[in-house]
Amino acid sequence: MSSQTELLTVRNLAKRFSGGGGVQSVSMTVRAGDITGFIGVNGAGKSTTLRCILGLLRPDAGEIRLFGGPADAKARRRLGFLPEERGLSPHDRARDAIAFNARLKGLGKAQAYVAADQLLGRIGLGARTTARIGELSKGNAQRVQILCALVHKPDLLILDEPLSGLDPIAQSEVLSLFAEFRAAGGAILFSTHSMAAAEAVCDRVVMVAGGRTVFEGDLADAAAGVSHGAVIVTADEATLAAAVRAVGGELRPMSGGIGEATRWRVVLPREVPHPALLRALAEHEASILAFEPIKPSLEAAFWEHAVAPAPAAPREAHAA
Repeated sequence: MSSQTELLTVRNLAKRFSGGGGVQSVSMTVRAGDITGFIGVNGAGKSTTLRCILGLLRPDAGEIRLFGGPADAKARRRLGFLPEERGLSPHDRARDAIAFNARLKGLGKAQAYVAADQLLGRIGLGARTTARIGELSKGNAQRVQILCALVHKPDLLILDEPLSGLDPIAQSEVLSLFAEFRAAGGAILFSTHSMAAAEAVCDRVVMVAGGRTVFEGDLADAAAGVSHGAVIVTADEATLAAAVRAVGGELRPMSGGIGEATRWRVVLPREVPHPALLRALAEHEASILAFEPIKPSLEAAFWEHAVAPAPAAPREAHAA
């Protein structure tokens, strides 16, 4: 498949719940050979979107297409899914768990067990095929769960918080599996809260806020579009606001303050350097606990697009 082949297309997806929440207008594209990060705060609409893609929820509006055609049961057999809520019992044996998932996707019993044993051998667990999940390390148990999603050789892998709860070594092991899958021609939709993980492995990102797509584009374009400014921690909002106004800047509140102090994102005009803001703070005698210039990064882009109020339509970094 060409690197530009669209394996998943979501357009203007909407799914609302009677108690509130859901999604209002989510759009995204996942292309063959790409790892696409899907990021947003809790409640932004990520899990609802994934459930609609997988056919677990019926959308109220919008369109989902898989592999250039309708998102029907046949197309969904070509998906591999790792849910955020892990489903393996600690009493399950590794090869049995993987083979069970293979049979759900249509493989025969003998073929399913051959595939399970081969995959376990590839990750260094060939001698532990009959080990119970509860006997494995957390990292190895997570790798077995991922093999359950990979065993039928899907074309598109959908991962919901795949690194949750793993230590750095286990994360590295899991990411190596994803790299191997991608190198073999697979594509991944990677839903995560970890900006570091997304920045390390993703080619493209889709950000959602308030049930809407607020950014879709290449990773580099997300970081390059970050506003110029600084993150400031202070308990003196009024003085900070006066100093920021003096240099033509804008204040945006952030989470994660220190005691009574609040974190603020200060957006400056491009022509105003950081020293000018520092001088204004000194002239206004603002009591500052922390000052950190904003550097172009995925995390900074996340704060800009996905934490700020969502616009009516997504910003496209470049033509698809």
